[in-house]
Amino acid sequence: MIPIFIASVSPFSGKNLICLGMGLKLKKDGYNVGYFKPVGFSPVVVENVITDEDAVFLSKTLEVNEPLQSICPVLVTDDLIKRLMSGEELNIRQKTMTAFKEASKGKDLMIARGLGRLSAGTCLNFSELDFIKESNSKVIFVDKFQPHIVETLDGFIYASRMLGNQLLGVVFNLVPQTKLNYIREILIPFLKNKGIATLGIIQKDPILGAVPIKEIVNALNGKILCCEDKMEDLIEHFMIGAMNVESALSYFRKVADKAVITGGDRSDIQLAALETPTKCLILTGELYPGASILGRAQEIGVPIIVVRADTASTLEVCENLSGYVSLHTRSKITRAAEVVEREIDFKTIYERLGLPKS
Repeated sequence: MIPIFIASVSPFSGKNLICLGMGLKLKKDGYNVGYFKPVGFSPVVVENVITDEDAVFLSKTLEVNEPLQSICPVLVTDDLIKRLMSGEELNIRQKTMTAFKEASKGKDLMIARGLGRLSAGTCLNFSELDFIKESNSKVIFVDKFQPHIVETLDGFIYASRMLGNQLLGVVFNLVPQTKLNYIREILIPFLKNKGIATLGIIQKDPILGAVPIKEIVNALNGKILCCEDKMEDLIEHFMIGAMNVESALSYFRKVADKAVITGGDRSDIQLAALETPTKCLILTGELYPGASILGRAQEIGVPIIVVRADTASTLEVCENLSGYVSLHTRSKITRAAEVVEREIDFKTIYERLGLPKS
């Protein structure tokens, strides 16, 4: 059994994307693949078990049938923190490795998903680096492209120094098209001179970066008025409607797959939005639309969400959602598999793992 650990330099860099895409690719190539998340931070209750939301999603998507307690043995909750602060011996190392051994039974490869930096988990007396060493995992580091590239390079180089030949390589994610040549011509040769292989460059993707309507409703604590069957639809752009109708029509026609955020009392803007390629209306100020607007939205299948917050605050929440790429929809799962298989150098990965060529 070969463990592959997915780590990152900074949060929300694409660890789930790599886990998902790599797991599906390995399964496609005939391997029995398991999934493991040593420590979870997003508690949910599934079948009367408190577990991690991402662990549930990845294990279901990859068709891993192990007990949830084996897939994610440690969950950071208020209770665990209190016990930690009291000095109680939590035996995290033993609990983690016992679960990992159980989850690994019969598997060809295990994909383990970290929290981020190698130091994560240090306060629990069992860091990600400790797990990597003890499980003898091979490691792929991913980071989102950011203007201050030194932080990314620091993270990659530090990982190389700490992991040696356990580091398979690194991946740049969420890369703007304008930065592709910079990465290819400057950063990749620089890392190669440091003994670090670049395994892939994943550009910003409109589908992967889109936000499901149901996540907008949840984040805004909104009330959905119609078209509940559209909750899985993806929003790629958010636009504010605060101008006159003529300007609004011209403005809205330029962008498809959008949500329009406007005051609940602006029926003129709401109607203009519904006459263009709009996927969702978000009405602020807890003001409800008139019957004609609601009827038109139902007719063309555009959900209307009513929220209490003002327009500016609502836009801020929505834009923050765009910065966190959730993969929890079927269309995103399909897209993630396509993107990872296309952009990641599986030939090199398979060679370094001693697997037959992909």
